[in-house]
Amino acid sequence: MKQYNLLVRVPDTYGTEQAKSAGPQWEKVIEQWKADEVYVLSFAFPGDSYTVTGKEKLIKKETVLSDNLKVVSNIVLQAKTIEEALDLAKSCPVLLYGGKVEVREIPVALTK
Repeated sequence: MKQYNLLVRVPDTYGTEQAKSAGPQWEKVIEQWKADEVYVLSFAFPGDSYTVTGKEKLIKKETVLSDNLKVVSNIVLQAKTIEEALDLAKSCPVLLYGGKVEVREIPVALTK
């Protein structure tokens, strides 16, 4: 099995109401992934975001947006192929709220 990183993004407008609604859905999905033995770990980023930029190493409290989407969590799953990992990513509840899930294979050297 290979490991895959799922970077979970939501619209900048995604707030507490959507998070509360998605919470039980996330619990079900994660329990299913655990039962299927594909879940490795996950963590959310609910707090403030900071950036360090340039040669001056300027620190700024800000959220980085891409297409008005921000990263809110990181999930590591295992699957035999990228196609299987992509199929697992389709279960992410944020997709129902305009979210996006980026799937990347984690190089073997980094998983040992």
